[in-house]
Amino acid sequence: MPEVTWTHPALPRILGAIPVEARSLIDVGCGRGIIGALARIYRRPTRLVGIDVYEPYLELCRGHRFYDECVQRALEDLPLPYGDGEFHVATCIEVIEHLPHPAGLKLLDELERIAKRVIVTTPGLFFEQTSFDDNPHQHHVSLWRAQDFRNRGYRVYGVGGMKAFGKEVRYISYALGPLTWPLPALSTLILCVRDMA
Repeated sequence: MPEVTWTHPALPRILGAIPVEARSLIDVGCGRGIIGALARIYRRPTRLVGIDVYEPYLELCRGHRFYDECVQRALEDLPLPYGDGEFHVATCIEVIEHLPHPAGLKLLDELERIAKRVIVTTPGLFFEQTSFDDNPHQHHVSLWRAQDFRNRGYRVYGVGGMKAFGKEVRYISYALGPLTWPLPALSTLILCVRDMA
Protein backbone atom coordinates (compact mmCIF):
# COMPACT_ATOMS: atom_id res chain seq x y z
CA MET A 1 0.00 0.00 0.00
CA PRO A 2 1.50 3.38 -0.96
CA GLU A 3 2.09 5.88 1.80
CA VAL A 4 0.76 8.82 -0.23
CA THR A 5 -2.97 8.75 -0.92
CA TRP A 6 -3.56 12.44 -1.82
CA THR A 7 -3.48 14.00 -5.26
CA HIS A 8 -1.60 17.12 -6.28
CA PRO A 9 -3.88 20.15 -5.74
CA ALA A 10 -2.81 21.87 -8.97
CA LEU A 11 -3.38 19.01 -11.43
CA PRO A 12 -6.07 20.88 -13.42
CA ARG A 13 -3.78 23.91 -13.75
CA ILE A 14 -0.80 21.75 -14.74
CA LEU A 15 -2.88 19.96 -17.37
CA GLY A 16 -4.13 23.34 -18.58
CA ALA A 17 -0.53 24.43 -19.16
CA ILE A 18 0.12 21.44 -21.45
CA PRO A 19 -1.03 22.45 -24.94
CA VAL A 20 -3.70 20.22 -26.46
CA GLU A 21 -1.61 19.95 -29.62
CA ALA A 22 1.59 18.86 -27.78
CA ARG A 23 2.95 15.82 -29.62
CA SER A 24 5.77 14.93 -27.22
CA LEU A 25 6.22 15.29 -23.47
CA ILE A 26 9.01 14.40 -21.09
CA ASP A 27 8.11 14.19 -17.39
CA VAL A 28 11.29 14.71 -15.40
CA GLY A 29 11.02 13.29 -11.90
CA CYS A 30 7.87 11.44 -12.97
CA GLY A 31 7.27 9.64 -9.66
CA ARG A 32 4.15 7.48 -9.91
CA GLY A 33 3.26 8.83 -13.34
CA ILE A 34 0.25 11.05 -12.72
CA ILE A 35 1.36 13.56 -15.38
CA GLY A 36 1.94 10.77 -17.89
CA ALA A 37 -1.51 9.31 -17.17
CA LEU A 38 -3.23 12.69 -17.52
CA ALA A 39 -1.32 13.54 -20.70
CA ARG A 40 -2.14 10.14 -22.21
CA ILE A 41 -5.86 10.58 -21.46
CA TYR A 42 -6.35 14.29 -22.16
CA ARG A 43 -3.56 15.30 -24.56
CA ARG A 44 -2.66 12.13 -26.49
CA PRO A 45 0.94 12.93 -27.41
CA THR A 46 2.64 10.48 -29.76
CA ARG A 47 5.66 10.27 -27.43
CA LEU A 48 5.64 10.23 -23.62
CA VAL A 49 8.88 9.83 -21.66
CA GLY A 50 9.15 9.50 -17.88
CA ILE A 51 12.42 9.91 -16.00
CA ASP A 52 12.94 9.16 -12.32
CA VAL A 53 15.78 8.05 -10.07
CA TYR A 54 13.60 5.65 -8.07
CA GLU A 55 13.14 2.31 -9.85
CA PRO A 56 9.96 1.20 -7.97
CA TYR A 57 8.15 4.26 -9.35
CA LEU A 58 9.32 3.43 -12.86
CA GLU A 59 8.13 -0.18 -12.41
CA LEU A 60 4.68 1.15 -11.50
CA CYS A 61 4.69 3.47 -14.55
CA ARG A 62 5.77 0.63 -16.85
CA GLY A 63 3.08 -1.65 -15.46
CA HIS A 64 0.36 0.91 -16.18
CA ARG A 65 1.94 2.05 -19.47
CA PHE A 66 1.78 5.69 -18.46
CA TYR A 67 4.85 6.40 -20.62
CA ASP A 68 6.24 5.04 -23.87
CA GLU A 69 9.73 5.16 -22.37
CA CYS A 70 10.74 5.00 -18.69
CA VAL A 71 14.31 6.02 -17.91
CA GLN A 72 16.06 5.61 -14.58
CA ARG A 73 18.42 8.52 -14.05
CA ALA A 74 19.60 10.81 -11.27
CA LEU A 75 18.69 14.36 -12.21
CA GLU A 76 22.16 15.57 -11.34
CA ASP A 77 23.44 13.32 -14.16
CA LEU A 78 23.33 15.89 -16.95
CA PRO A 79 23.09 16.45 -19.83
CA LEU A 80 20.03 14.34 -20.53
CA PRO A 81 20.36 12.15 -23.64
CA TYR A 82 18.01 14.25 -25.79
CA GLY A 83 18.47 16.82 -28.51
CA ASP A 84 17.78 20.54 -28.44
CA GLY A 85 14.03 21.18 -28.59
CA GLU A 86 13.30 17.47 -28.95
CA PHE A 87 10.12 17.69 -26.85
CA HIS A 88 7.15 20.00 -27.13
CA VAL A 89 6.77 19.99 -23.33
CA ALA A 90 8.94 19.16 -20.32
CA THR A 91 7.26 18.86 -16.93
CA CYS A 92 9.07 18.86 -13.60
CA ILE A 93 6.39 18.56 -10.92
CA GLU A 94 7.42 18.79 -7.25
CA VAL A 95 11.02 17.86 -8.04
CA ILE A 96 13.33 20.86 -7.99
CA GLU A 97 13.04 21.32 -4.22
CA HIS A 98 14.70 17.91 -3.80
CA LEU A 99 17.90 19.28 -5.35
CA PRO A 100 20.39 21.85 -4.02
CA HIS A 101 20.07 25.21 -5.79
CA PRO A 102 23.12 24.78 -8.08
CA ALA A 103 21.86 21.37 -9.26
CA GLY A 104 18.33 22.76 -9.67
CA LEU A 105 19.60 25.61 -11.84
CA LYS A 106 21.49 23.15 -14.05
CA LEU A 107 18.34 21.04 -14.35
CA LEU A 108 16.34 24.09 -15.45
CA ASP A 109 19.01 24.87 -18.06
CA GLU A 110 18.66 21.33 -19.36
CA LEU A 111 14.85 21.36 -19.44
CA GLU A 112 14.97 24.66 -21.31
CA ARG A 113 17.37 23.10 -23.81
CA ILE A 114 15.36 19.96 -24.62
CA ALA A 115 11.80 21.37 -24.65
CA LYS A 116 9.81 24.12 -26.32
CA ARG A 117 7.69 24.64 -23.16
CA VAL A 118 8.83 23.96 -19.59
CA ILE A 119 6.34 23.51 -16.74
CA VAL A 120 7.60 23.39 -13.15
CA THR A 121 5.80 23.29 -9.82
CA THR A 122 7.39 23.62 -6.41
CA PRO A 123 6.29 24.51 -2.88
CA GLY A 124 6.22 28.22 -2.15
CA LEU A 125 7.52 27.61 1.36
CA PHE A 126 10.12 25.34 2.85
CA PHE A 127 9.03 22.41 4.95
CA GLU A 128 10.76 19.27 6.12
CA GLN A 129 9.74 16.19 4.23
CA THR A 130 10.99 12.77 5.14
CA SER A 131 11.00 9.82 2.77
CA PHE A 132 7.84 7.91 1.97
CA ASP A 133 7.26 4.84 -0.20
CA ASP A 134 10.76 3.84 1.01
CA ASN A 135 12.08 6.44 -1.44
CA PRO A 136 15.28 7.97 -0.01
CA HIS A 137 15.14 10.86 -2.52
CA GLN A 138 12.07 12.54 -1.01
CA HIS A 139 13.85 15.03 1.28
CA HIS A 140 13.44 18.73 0.58
CA VAL A 141 16.75 20.54 0.39
CA SER A 142 15.97 23.90 -1.26
CA LEU A 143 13.35 26.63 -1.44
CA TRP A 144 12.47 28.29 -4.74
CA ARG A 145 10.64 31.58 -4.95
CA ALA A 146 8.49 33.05 -7.70
CA GLN A 147 11.21 35.60 -8.46
CA ASP A 148 13.76 32.82 -9.08
CA PHE A 149 11.62 31.72 -12.02
CA ARG A 150 10.59 35.18 -13.20
CA ASN A 151 14.28 36.05 -13.48
CA ARG A 152 14.56 33.21 -16.01
CA GLY A 153 11.57 34.34 -18.08
CA TYR A 154 8.85 32.15 -16.56
CA ARG A 155 5.26 33.14 -16.00
CA VAL A 156 4.52 32.25 -12.38
CA TYR A 157 1.15 31.54 -10.75
CA GLY A 158 -0.04 30.69 -7.26
CA VAL A 159 -1.78 27.30 -7.23
CA GLY A 160 -1.74 26.33 -3.56
CA GLY A 161 -3.10 27.66 -0.33
CA MET A 162 -2.39 31.12 1.01
CA LYS A 163 0.64 31.87 3.16
CA ALA A 164 1.62 34.86 5.28
CA PHE A 165 5.00 35.61 6.83
CA GLY A 166 6.43 32.41 5.34
CA LYS A 167 3.81 30.10 6.87
CA GLU A 168 0.57 28.59 5.71
CA VAL A 169 -2.47 30.47 7.00
CA ARG A 170 -4.14 27.73 9.02
CA TYR A 171 -7.82 26.89 8.60
CA ILE A 172 -8.48 29.33 5.76
CA SER A 173 -5.45 28.67 3.55
CA TYR A 174 -7.19 26.69 0.82
CA ALA A 175 -10.36 28.78 0.90
CA LEU A 176 -8.19 31.81 0.08
CA GLY A 177 -5.86 29.89 -2.25
CA PRO A 178 -7.56 30.93 -5.51
CA LEU A 179 -6.68 34.54 -4.68
CA THR A 180 -2.99 33.67 -5.06
CA TRP A 181 -3.22 32.85 -8.82
CA PRO A 182 -1.96 36.35 -9.76
CA LEU A 183 0.03 36.68 -6.50
CA PRO A 184 2.28 33.61 -6.35
CA ALA A 185 4.47 35.10 -3.62
CA LEU A 186 1.48 34.52 -1.30
CA SER A 187 0.96 30.89 -2.35
CA THR A 188 2.11 27.66 -0.73
CA LEU A 189 2.63 26.21 -4.22
CA ILE A 190 3.78 27.84 -7.45
CA LEU A 191 3.30 26.88 -11.09
CA CYS A 192 5.97 28.17 -13.49
CA VAL A 193 5.67 28.07 -17.28
CA ARG A 194 8.20 29.16 -19.89
CA ASP A 195 7.98 29.02 -23.66
CA MET A 196 11.35 28.85 -25.31
CA ALA A 197 11.98 31.16 -28.28
